[in-house]
Amino acid sequence: MKNKLLITSALAGSLMAGSVAIAQTTITGDLALEYSALKKDTGNGLGSTRGFGRESQVNIQTKGKLNNGMDYAAGFALEFDGRGASNTTSATETPSISNENVYFDLIIGNTTLTAGLDHIQRNYNGTIPAVFNITEVMRAAGSSVTYVIGAGTSEAAGAGIMQKIPEAGLTLSAYYAPRSKDTGTEDVAASTSNLGSNSSYEIGLNGTDTFGIKGLTTTYFYNKAEKGTSAYAGDVTGKSYGVAYNFGTFAIGADKFIDKNGIAAAADRNIMGEAGTAAERNTTRYGVSYAVDKNMTIALVKSSTDVSGGQTNGTETVKAVQVGYNFGPVALSASYAKFDDLIGASGVSVGDNGKLGQVRLSTKF
Repeated sequence: MKNKLLITSALAGSLMAGSVAIAQTTITGDLALEYSALKKDTGNGLGSTRGFGRESQVNIQTKGKLNNGMDYAAGFALEFDGRGASNTTSATETPSISNENVYFDLIIGNTTLTAGLDHIQRNYNGTIPAVFNITEVMRAAGSSVTYVIGAGTSEAAGAGIMQKIPEAGLTLSAYYAPRSKDTGTEDVAASTSNLGSNSSYEIGLNGTDTFGIKGLTTTYFYNKAEKGTSAYAGDVTGKSYGVAYNFGTFAIGADKFIDKNGIAAAADRNIMGEAGTAAERNTTRYGVSYAVDKNMTIALVKSSTDVSGGQTNGTETVKAVQVGYNFGPVALSASYAKFDDLIGASGVSVGDNGKLGQVRLSTKF
């Protein structure tokens, strides 16, 4: 259940003399508290640990009509997820606070012109049915797997277009980021802090009830940043695609994430914002879910990742059983995962086997 604070106002002269706009602003949010217990069977990485994590977010969005009759939308989010000082971009702000869903949209029928960051359509969660995002489970265990693959184009400030094709159940998108690391933190001033980052682009396709087949979900995304200097071995690319089908009570799906980093020096391999020294990570995921009733869902998921071209190469696997229960305004979910040959974010921890249990409470307001 989502309660919205609605503010409707007529703004006169907001942009120029004589202009009138009618806008509806909504303020929403969400909160999640999670308890995790991790145990690794080998001594290559962290042994055992447990504790709470948290994430809270406030979303401020507005929409309405311009004085020329066009539709528009704009917004930003403030996310607080407890990240430490190691993730800071300045002395006063961490990246997670204000880099969420920042956008201006101009809407012309089924066409949306957009500028901002972290807003253009994407498929972070992939297509597999699950209660917990299996990629988040793997990262919590210490894996190098990431859903921000390749150039991470949509995470940077840029502009793009989204085109709905209702008769096919598809939305196509194209997005361009002038500097793949730049999140627009310099206000209106010229930024010189990210001169080493090349531009990148992303094309995407998301489909719901694709081609008139009710319950069929399809997705495909590709991004690329050409190598910034001749010293780099190659380009940075990311590709993801998948398909799922919902039978009503049952749902099945599979997807793949391919993350290729052609930057030669290990110290430079986080140029697109992600740690890890592997040149390529190829992740295949499978999932099946069963709706016990209208409130309870059970899911089985599996993920296998081939890591190559880095300090440590190998194949890691994660299998998990998950359950979720909806109490109306509050959701309770739990996941138990077993992993083998985990390859850590540093690229040097290999062979870790273990187990990870998680319980999460979440709500929206």
